[in-house]
Amino acid sequence: STHALLYSNGGYGEPEMVSFANDEEFIELGRLYNDLGQIVQSPFHFRNGTALYRGPEKPGTHFQWPAVHVGYKRPIPGVYGGNGKQIELETLTTPTTEAYSSDPRVFYIHNFLSPEEADEFVRFSTAEENPYKMAPSTGGTHKAWNQGGSNARLTTRTSENAFDVSTQQSKLVKRRAFRLLRMGAYKESMADGIQILRYELGQAYVAHHDYFPVHQSDDHLWDPSRGGSNRFATVFLYLSDVEAGGQTAFPNSDRLTREQSAELVDRLGESPPMEQRMEYIKEAGLKEGSWESSLTLSCYEKFAVPPRRGDAILFYSQRPDGHLDVNSLHGACPVLKGTKWGANLWVWNACRYSQCTSDPLHPAAELMDEMKAPFPGGI
Repeated sequence: STHALLYSNGGYGEPEMVSFANDEEFIELGRLYNDLGQIVQSPFHFRNGTALYRGPEKPGTHFQWPAVHVGYKRPIPGVYGGNGKQIELETLTTPTTEAYSSDPRVFYIHNFLSPEEADEFVRFSTAEENPYKMAPSTGGTHKAWNQGGSNARLTTRTSENAFDVSTQQSKLVKRRAFRLLRMGAYKESMADGIQILRYELGQAYVAHHDYFPVHQSDDHLWDPSRGGSNRFATVFLYLSDVEAGGQTAFPNSDRLTREQSAELVDRLGESPPMEQRMEYIKEAGLKEGSWESSLTLSCYEKFAVPPRRGDAILFYSQRPDGHLDVNSLHGACPVLKGTKWGANLWVWNACRYSQCTSDPLHPAAELMDEMKAPFPGGI
């Protein structure tokens, strides 16, 4: 090939048409990806006019999946779920270059867990052999439970949670997430323990960010845009179906429309009438005017994803340039019928808090070569 449409990392904005007369000119463009997240090694590996995406440009930033368009579904080469099926990534939102008024970057992940894996996470969360078994949920703290974080409880998070920090299954699933994210390698210090959640009737978590503020503490550099580290992406695992409620909501984003994707609207569900919503709130025992009842109404007015056992969603807490993405605000909608089981799998852009081996004020400097941008072209 002699030319391509070249987008920035993540596919923001309009592309530029680039031309190259030979391999050397192509490689001078630096690492490029196709829309399947594969590294494009030479101009012989695509057709003229194909959309390509620049790689990350500085240490601590990473490849981000381009949205392409709402409803765009792609099989991910080389990544398979626990049931042996190829994982598929489906675009749910189309973020823009507007840092404070964009949709978040959200994808639906098909076939991520097998039923057996989902059941094992649920079982282990209450098992006697788990030193971090089910307890009232915490939030807002950067410290692990064994560092004093178990007392950081919030009135706006009413679920219970456990952690899986050591089982072979948790490590297998985290490696799967790193491959899905195209991180280039796996590093245990770049992921939290998997947080397993149980939401009973009426329980919820108010809208929040998964990342920590850049001034969270003085003993760690929290700003990824300056070589620091923070939570980069969340893979939220659905471990059960829920009869009503329990969605993951993004309150700053509008609901999907049939013009965007009729198939997605049918699958994710349309909003019930207001009378039905109020009946749900009453049956779940939520007080009128409470944050839980307000969140329930928002969950049916804004963009929200209902749980489906074995699937997951991916959303990014950082923009491709390393700045924290305020648009990633999200909440766990109250459960209106049944019980919701889920799990947070948080991947950091570099060594997470307390896990850096040299200087916690320069986390990105510790990245192994396979994960440290920028990368040369062709490899």
